[in-house]
Amino acid sequence: MPIAKLTLAKSTSPIEASPLTPAAFEKFGSVVSSYEQLQTMQNIPANYGTATKLSKVSAFTNNFAHAPSGQPATTNVNLFRSSFPFKLMKRTGVYDGEYSSGVLERHPFSTQTFLPMGCLAEDVSYLVIVAEKSADGLPDLNTVKAFVAKGNQAVTYSAGTWHAPMVSLKEVIDFAVLINENGVADEDCQEVYINPRLPIIFSTNRSTSESRL
Repeated sequence: MPIAKLTLAKSTSPIEASPLTPAAFEKFGSVVSSYEQLQTMQNIPANYGTATKLSKVSAFTNNFAHAPSGQPATTNVNLFRSSFPFKLMKRTGVYDGEYSSGVLERHPFSTQTFLPMGCLAEDVSYLVIVAEKSADGLPDLNTVKAFVAKGNQAVTYSAGTWHAPMVSLKEVIDFAVLINENGVADEDCQEVYINPRLPIIFSTNRSTSESRL
């Protein structure tokens, strides 16, 4: 449910979306990506030699014991079918496009993991937009960061992390979403509206994105 409407004192410069990596995203949560994690994490053979196992690749938190209502939560796998937001996109001369971000949300007591389904591994497939928390608990709009994520990358937002709803860069992407929920609206999800909207510029060109790593 909405808890605030933020109005910027002046227009902001466009925020350039950079490639999503575990190191760049560490402050906001974790990235699930075998490409990076096979190189950095201990792994063991599994399933009689037909698989490789990496343990605890992403944290999963349930803090509903501290929720004011005392209502217990269940662990849920939800499905989001995300469509390309044509009304909020425009083409630019330098980058592939610009997205206007007008909403940030957080889940105060739970992590939230988005796992894209049906995307090609190397295709830039969706935008991830996050912000740090200010002293009053609302998002600090001076800290907003954006990332372009490939089809072989899932993302986990830490509990309480301000983030935009997932932005598909494909016509349609299905996301399996792992989250704890207790059914109390203000404890499951909180939102703020931003006016004017934040401009996010991005490229879906693989070579351009990778050159910024």
